[in-house]
Amino acid sequence: MRPNCRSRLYSLVLFVLVAYCLWQQHELDHLREIDGSEYKNINQAIAAESHSPQSATHDTKVSYVTNFWAKVKGGEIHPHRREVEAALLANIHNPHFDQVVVYLDREDNAESCLDFRQAMSDLSRQVFSMTAGESNELLTNKLKCVDVKTGQPSYYQMFNNAMAEVVTGDVIVLANADMAFDDSMSLARSLNPEVLAVLGTSGFSNKMTANIKNIYEEMMGTDYITDVEQRSGHPGSWEIDSCAELIFSWDTWIFHKSKLMGRLKEANFKRLSQTNELVPFYMNENGAESAALWAIEQSYPFSSTYNACDRIQSWHFHLAPKTHKVREAPWLQGSKDVHSPMFSPRGFVPKPWGGSSQGRAPHPFARKDPNCVGSDSCFL
Repeated sequence: MRPNCRSRLYSLVLFVLVAYCLWQQHELDHLREIDGSEYKNINQAIAAESHSPQSATHDTKVSYVTNFWAKVKGGEIHPHRREVEAALLANIHNPHFDQVVVYLDREDNAESCLDFRQAMSDLSRQVFSMTAGESNELLTNKLKCVDVKTGQPSYYQMFNNAMAEVVTGDVIVLANADMAFDDSMSLARSLNPEVLAVLGTSGFSNKMTANIKNIYEEMMGTDYITDVEQRSGHPGSWEIDSCAELIFSWDTWIFHKSKLMGRLKEANFKRLSQTNELVPFYMNENGAESAALWAIEQSYPFSSTYNACDRIQSWHFHLAPKTHKVREAPWLQGSKDVHSPMFSPRGFVPKPWGGSSQGRAPHPFARKDPNCVGSDSCFL
């Protein structure tokens, strides 16, 4: 090949290479200038995928809220107190609760939240063989104790406490402090927001899961196993299954906080006493569950009220003798005629929002087969 032809060929190749590099640079610049909305659409699609129902359920937080009486320094310890501490310990260590909020009712000479936290830390080390660092980290992340001096909370106060800013969960589990929950509580996270769930307790029996039973035995011993009086159901709750036997009894409420926020009306949680005064009712009164349910149903129109005790188990740590609140002024009975729609037995929170099964008035109660069961939508 002649020199001038070779030179022209080299120039042509160099020209092609330069042109190719310039084209590549142009394409890169074009990609960098893609409309930001396209990236936004892509990000939105990714976000939508990541917020699938399973992901949304995972993001839902569950708070357990209860009330406990502070130990009076130097005072006599009620035998039931240790049982309550065992139940609280079980719930603090339950992985299906993201937060445990304890309203500690205390007198001036009673122990404070600081003392209560230390007691729970000591029990965690004793029962779960945790180090001091492990127990303190758990309690710091999960337990919130609130000092209060209001005395035993009324039903309205209990629900109002659950609405407080300190309670951070989306789903609230509100219960007596002597209720212990097992892994079936995982269902609470997927509760349909339009459903109000309650739980009749499964009592205290050998049906309890091993981890829950072990906590009780570690703290209370095993004497209850051979105690004939307790095994027959007196004076405690050994093998009394309210879930199976009683339709008007429940001790736990589960609901989405947003549904009741700002909607509770204190007047709905009061009834007339014989002094003709409107006064609040309390959890440990006969008929109080139905009365509270009526009040809640006036606050928000839930599509279903569901006694989910066959799906979520609650275990009653109460083998010590039971007591019911004794009122200074008894309730004013609407009627003493058992056939009257306004009849309620002496000592029961008055109708039409409570009382026994006698009388013709409908009683608000939570069914095991509400509409959401038929449509399989109680839990999402």
